[in-house]
Amino acid sequence: MRTYPIPFNEEARLRSVFAVPGLSDANTGVFDAICEATRKILDCPIAHISVIEQDTQWYKSVVGIDLDRMPKDNSFCTHTIMSGAPLVVPDLSKDPRFETHPMVAKGGPGARFYAGVPLTLSSGQRFGSLCVLDLVPHDAPSDHQMAILCDLGKAVVAALEGIPPNPVERTNDYTVKATFITLIGHELRTPLTILFGSLQLLEATAQGGLNASLLSSARKSASHLTGLVETIIAFSDASTGELRLNEKVCTLEDLLKGTAELVLPGADGELRSIEFTDDAQITPIYIDPDQIMLALQALALNAINHGGHKITVARRIDASGNVEISVTDNGALDDNVELAALYEPFVVGGRLDNRDTRGGLGLGLPLTRKLVELHGGEFEVQATKDSTCAIIRLPAWRLKTVQLT
Repeated sequence: MRTYPIPFNEEARLRSVFAVPGLSDANTGVFDAICEATRKILDCPIAHISVIEQDTQWYKSVVGIDLDRMPKDNSFCTHTIMSGAPLVVPDLSKDPRFETHPMVAKGGPGARFYAGVPLTLSSGQRFGSLCVLDLVPHDAPSDHQMAILCDLGKAVVAALEGIPPNPVERTNDYTVKATFITLIGHELRTPLTILFGSLQLLEATAQGGLNASLLSSARKSASHLTGLVETIIAFSDASTGELRLNEKVCTLEDLLKGTAELVLPGADGELRSIEFTDDAQITPIYIDPDQIMLALQALALNAINHGGHKITVARRIDASGNVEISVTDNGALDDNVELAALYEPFVVGGRLDNRDTRGGLGLGLPLTRKLVELHGGEFEVQATKDSTCAIIRLPAWRLKTVQLT
């Protein structure tokens, strides 16, 4: 598995990175001077200005060590750009996110202390960080030190964008806005689809008595929609296409059981139920429960609408300690489904004109992939002639982080 999260708005972020004229390998003394000031203020031997691209990290300036372009698996700054707040890790070896990191683990250089601030362009997108490293642990920096580090980060951006004398005009990225609104708008309708389908069948069977399972699905979907709307309002930014996680310690079993309680009619009008199988006793996990539930409901709805009659949701821990969640059905994918398109940048699961009103393998799965990658995990769909299995993998550190929260 990868060891780093991917921003929800990664495609738009990369467009902003590539559009900055001053963001090239060519260096000037001003960036070295900023790095020198940074390491002195934080009392560290190493400081650098990182630039995070699609698969790699490189450096606009480095002082105190020689560093070449490296894969994002070796990057601390990839975590720093996930929010607008500084990232401070007093001892990297004691943080579950980094204890197995090649820069930290035995055999590497033995990095221990990290402090960095995200570098935010005038477009609102974050392209990298200004940070320090040390080979020994540190106490947390003072508020005064961090305030100076933030100001130095703003100086880096000003120098890159030419302020003064030629400021970069802030532009609206209409592509990212359209993509963000399309994806989120679709998934806001997913719980409503469940609600509408349940109520529709309840109405059709009202004379024969109410179906308690369908009524329960409708109520829970309505409740989830209310919470989801509040989460999106609080943790999203349509101007940059960003969606942030509202992480907390929760019980994964509750989310899976909630998914298994859905009882809905499939495309043929017959009721579909979901079986929950538990292959591992998993301790509490540190995730955004609303977003993981959103992903699970999208997978369940796809299986109900287009899968076989037997649907199972399960969890397990793989050999590396990662959490694996699967939604499996005994049906085959439709020929129009562009499965490979789920993994291509700028593509929302294939052509929109291939979709029907039932959703298919539509926008829900690309959004599921983005939500899982935002958690630092991986998503894939495995299809055979006899079954379809959608798999969410979450990194092992999300289990270990519970101990620190």
